[in-house]
Amino acid sequence: MIALVFFATVINYLDRQALSVVAPVLIEIYHMSNVTYSRIIFAFMLAYTLMNGVTGPIIDRVGTRAGYFLTTAWWSVAAMLHAATIGPWSLGTFRFLLGMGEAANWPAGVKVVAEWFPAPERALASGIFNSGSAIGAILAPPIVVWVVLRFGWRATFVVVGASGFIWLAAWLSIYHSPENIPHEQSSPGVSLRQLLATRFIWMFTGAKVFLDPVWYFYIFWFPAYLKQARHFDLTAIGKWAWIPFLGAAVGNVLGGWCATLLLRWHVAVPLARKLSVTL
Repeated sequence: MIALVFFATVINYLDRQALSVVAPVLIEIYHMSNVTYSRIIFAFMLAYTLMNGVTGPIIDRVGTRAGYFLTTAWWSVAAMLHAATIGPWSLGTFRFLLGMGEAANWPAGVKVVAEWFPAPERALASGIFNSGSAIGAILAPPIVVWVVLRFGWRATFVVVGASGFIWLAAWLSIYHSPENIPHEQSSPGVSLRQLLATRFIWMFTGAKVFLDPVWYFYIFWFPAYLKQARHFDLTAIGKWAWIPFLGAAVGNVLGGWCATLLLRWHVAVPLARKLSVTL
């Protein structure tokens, strides 16, 4: 089951990264400034942020199978709509729709991990599926550039969006409820107020505040930086822009493996997490 979530995450980042790789082309075609491009990115991030707190409860209510299906179908259609872009406003609208759907991938993925894996194995399982984000980011530059150079930039969004529907067919065929193989007793639910009163939540949020800007620079701005500051053409971007994400892919799996190993050595969970992050 973790392979399904891994491939969903790969597709999620292919859809997300397609614009970043194509951005140097669209900036020239539509005469966009970096400020205009940043507003388009903001549209995606606004929807993504708002829906992060909404998609989790939705998936809890409708179930993992239906929830993952509906949200993946949403973001796949939104990705394909990018091919109909006629200017910055339409592009920003499609990015907003994409952000709404893509926000569900991690709540859904974490729910699959919680349903299918016992607690000592969840760190590794989460690391494997989360590495799909880096793999998707690695694959995006060469794939997108290849499609753009042969079929045009609009075809890129059709291709990456359509890949989501292939995954949907596999998801419906393979995924089933693990209700008959419980690993542990169910834990009672907690309220939002209880979560906000938890020290770990604030520590995790603080870490994301400092780490995510660096990650999202590479996600959204790295190809444009290579074009504008280093004068790379599109072919060179496809050749080199994937390299930073290779480290992220290795780190995701290695971090999950280290945490799992430390837990097997009976290291306390908080310390195991801190040591893994330090590495």
